[in-house]
Amino acid sequence: MRISQFLSVFLASVASVASLASFAGAVTAKDIVDKANKVLRGDSNHAVITMTIVTPSWTRSLDIEGWNRDRQEALILIHAPPKDKGTTTLRLKKEMWLYKPEVERVIKIPPTMMHSSWMGSDFTYEDIVKADSIVKDYTHKIVGSKKEKDWDYYDIEALPKPDAPVVWGRIILSGRVYSDGTVIPMIEKDYSERGELIRTMEMSDIQKMGGRRVPTLLTCISNKKPGQKTVLKYHKIEFDVKFPQNFFSLARLQKGIK
Repeated sequence: MRISQFLSVFLASVASVASLASFAGAVTAKDIVDKANKVLRGDSNHAVITMTIVTPSWTRSLDIEGWNRDRQEALILIHAPPKDKGTTTLRLKKEMWLYKPEVERVIKIPPTMMHSSWMGSDFTYEDIVKADSIVKDYTHKIVGSKKEKDWDYYDIEALPKPDAPVVWGRIILSGRVYSDGTVIPMIEKDYSERGELIRTMEMSDIQKMGGRRVPTLLTCISNKKPGQKTVLKYHKIEFDVKFPQNFFSLARLQKGIK
């Protein structure tokens, strides 16, 4: 679920970069971003999540189950509330479909809808499709770091590669690098091409889940819509899941996922 996604910000002196390199095993800024992007996905995963959308006038929650493989395939199933139960989103590389059980119909998401809100949240279809865009379509630079007791805290700046088909003109990612190489993203700030801050994502409540240290609470705050945010609470996550053939398929989606 990109979850869209997670990522970028960084300024460092030669000394601070050297300190980070020795602590994190001489990894590059791109290595850190790649690990941060995979922290809640892994190579494959299965997750149970509650998504809560908060606005000044209303709040609603959805119970979600999601599956992901290779950051190229994803299936997201809504279990509740009743009016959304059974609604399923399928991603196959750069294409997406939505199954609506009330009409028993599969809808292909056209390019013109990619920037639209997914299920009324602060995430878009584009976030799901381009879950790994931060790794592939941007250059990365460490712009800041400091030493904490059990980790190094870093800031990384991601800027679009020339002609890359990206949404954000600049991304700043801040997070932790532990001595065992684990990377935990903590804050992501997404900017427009004009340099305007559009949204901020905060990762917190770090726990051991699925055998790994992960943030289990992700809050996406809209800087364009005061008082609005989307919160993802992870209740369960499994990594390195093996999926049967055609698990991520249009044929399976058309039958309706139970």
